[in-house]
Parts: sequence; structure tokens; C-alpha cells
Amino acid sequence: MDESQSFKLILAALILVSRLADIGSTFLASPKLQLESNPVVQRWKWPYAFLTLFVFVLPYWSVGAGIVVMVASLLVAAANSSKILMSRTLGESEYRALIVATAARADLIPSLIYTLLPALFMAILGWIVMYFYPDPDTELGYYVGLGILGYAMVVAIYGPLTFLRNRRAGKAR
Repeated sequence: MDESQSFKLILAALILVSRLADIGSTFLASPKLQLESNPVVQRWKWPYAFLTLFVFVLPYWSVGAGIVVMVASLLVAAANSSKILMSRTLGESEYRALIVATAARADLIPSLIYTLLPALFMAILGWIVMYFYPDPDTELGYYVGLGILGYAMVVAIYGPLTFLRNRRAGKAR
């Protein structure tokens, strides 16, 4: 096996580990998916989540795309992991009820800004990494930055949408 194929194999394994980390941390934080922000996962549940494992083959199509998915998946797993303590201590339903009640009481405009701040800081970090590794043809660090930027975009979309969904649920009570 040549060096290029070895690298692709290692990257494929790392992508698989990163997707398992995302799925595992989601399960630990929200086994019933009550805290899940992604509407596709909410709709199709665990079977869809497990289908995403198959992105591990990406490096055989594009090494850069594989790195982007690996980085974004690890960042999602880290974010999911930050919810495990509260979810496991309070219980998933009670933790969601707390989030919904908080969203219902929160001021709309400042809350939307607050939900966008993590995305802003992640995007800045992604741009900085891409600045230091500007050439996607010779520097794999560029794709690390692109993965961070991709994660920032996901947070910028799902953060406000999740807040608004929780706010609507809280106002309906």
C-alpha cells in the first residue's frame, strides 16, 4: 500500500471515529432526540444518524472533503458532550423543559444574537486557520479551517432555529 492509500485509510478510520463520537455523544445527551437540533435527524431518527457513518469513504473521493467532515463531526461531538451532564442529571425531558421555559422567557432579539455568537467565534477561528494555510492544493490545514467554518455555518443555522422552535413550544404552553 503506497503512502497516499495509507493516508486515505487512516483518514477514513478517523472519519468513522468522529461520526461515532457524534452519534455516541448525541445518544448520551439525548437518547430520545428531544434535544436534537438537526431537523433531518429529528425526522428520520437513529436510522438516519447511523447512515451518516458511511461518509467514512469520503477520502477515496476527496481528501479535503474527508478532513472537513472529520473536523465538523468532532466539533459537533464536543458540543453534544457539553450537554451530557445536565441531560443525565435532570433527565432528557426535564432538561428540554428547562430549555423551552428559558427560551419562552427570553427577549427575542438579544437571544438570537446570543445564539449566533458561538458561530461567529468559530467562523473567525476557521478563517484564521485558512489564512495560515491558504493553499488547498498543498496544505491540508486549509481543510481543517474549512471544517471549522462548516461547523460555524451549521451552528449559525441550527442555533437560532432551535431557539425559535423552543421559544414557540414554550409560548404555546
